[in-house]
Amino acid sequence: MSETVLVGQIEHETNTFSALPTGMTEFADASLHYGDDVIDDLQGTNTAVGGFLRVADEADWDVVPTVAADATPGGTVTADARETLLEAVLEGIEDSDPDGVLLALHGAMVSEAAPDGDGYILERVRRAVGPDVPVMASLDLHANISERMATHADGLFGYDTYPHVDIGDTGETAARAMAATLRGDLDPEVIVERAPLLPPLPELRTETEPMASLLASSADAEGEEVPDVSVFGGFAYADVDHAGFSVVGVADRSVADDARATCRALADEAVDRRGEFDRDYTSVDDAAAEAAAWDDDAPLLLADISDNPGGGSAQDGVVLLRALLDAGVEDAALATIYDPEAVEAAVDAGIGEEVSLALGGRSGENGDPLDVTGRVRLLSDGDYRNQGPMSTGLAVSFGRTALLDVDGIDVLVGSHRQQPYDPEAFRSQGITPERRRVLVLKSTVHYRAGFEPFVGGVREVATPGLCSPDLSAFDYDHVPRPIYPLDEV
Repeated sequence: MSETVLVGQIEHETNTFSALPTGMTEFADASLHYGDDVIDDLQGTNTAVGGFLRVADEADWDVVPTVAADATPGGTVTADARETLLEAVLEGIEDSDPDGVLLALHGAMVSEAAPDGDGYILERVRRAVGPDVPVMASLDLHANISERMATHADGLFGYDTYPHVDIGDTGETAARAMAATLRGDLDPEVIVERAPLLPPLPELRTETEPMASLLASSADAEGEEVPDVSVFGGFAYADVDHAGFSVVGVADRSVADDARATCRALADEAVDRRGEFDRDYTSVDDAAAEAAAWDDDAPLLLADISDNPGGGSAQDGVVLLRALLDAGVEDAALATIYDPEAVEAAVDAGIGEEVSLALGGRSGENGDPLDVTGRVRLLSDGDYRNQGPMSTGLAVSFGRTALLDVDGIDVLVGSHRQQPYDPEAFRSQGITPERRRVLVLKSTVHYRAGFEPFVGGVREVATPGLCSPDLSAFDYDHVPRPIYPLDEV
């Protein structure tokens, strides 16, 4: 008789320094599916749920799809959104009495009245299924792991790459551990070892040190009895008491002590190598000057790393755009400024017409608006589907979108906050990114997966924004102290 496995996804990376609340509208604007649509829309995609479903087909499980929800990172998740999404999972449990539960979570959700949003979800699910039904979750590499999460889960499995090109693989790993548990081949225990580290996002790129060798060592420690060892960099922009770096193992109880020693050794190594997380960034003025002089055949890519919506920034900063215009940069394309009012003004003007407006700067987080006059080149619904190696096949949207030609720079302006990490962000709007002299992306690391193969150079530009790598710019009240780089450890 086939086992019944319930599948759900409730993902959010919460930037507690953002004043933009995350409610059901934000989930609907990004990715929200219920019931059978979870299977129809995510099967075959490079997502955690896609990975769950691939293993489910192999194992011949009866799958109970509940909800798949993911909002662009931003401010605190409202209690209403949390409960609405969680209720879909809990109703599925009540109706199906599952043999196992697989959840795609982020690990850095902060919600109203429940700062440990993921721990809260896991506890509610555990309470619903009881102590004997295995509950396992995939998590983002930037998860802040809490004791509550570890207590109520039988397995926590993190992405091993940043850019996150292995999301589907992680879903498969979690599902295979679930299959082994249901067969009686695995008696899983979650092991958590912490390190007093809080690296900013760019420093967690997994192709660079120290993350590259830490992750290689974690992979070497995995095997049949230890299906996963994850190195979680944490999410530095969530001011919560469980924020920070951790190494988490999922091991059979018979080898749990050995697995714990491995996790502890990796956490200690990360502390010993903490200075390797530090790096230098390009200033706005230097980036503009280099862009003005760029004469390579392949584009120069300027990553607006601090105003990254993928880390919860408002995506409305125009500081870098202002500098590029002042430097006379042309044949450039920028994705994407979040400004629904500017989009509306472009719609009113119409394609081919000139429009003068104050662009961006509406949140007050990233500088003032920029007065521009541009020609409306394109109006669209902003919809596209990722074709690159990250979240391949996933449908995403900028919402109602305008393409403005501002003094030789094509500026995409959207009505939804959405990180433009896939080249389809440009191609879907009539821009061939390979043919531009300069590309500007509001993204910190994820863009590298799709864009690095064809650009001639990358500069990480330290702009204003809520993903600034300078953590001294933020007032922390809750993170555990001392913690590097805020303190010496």
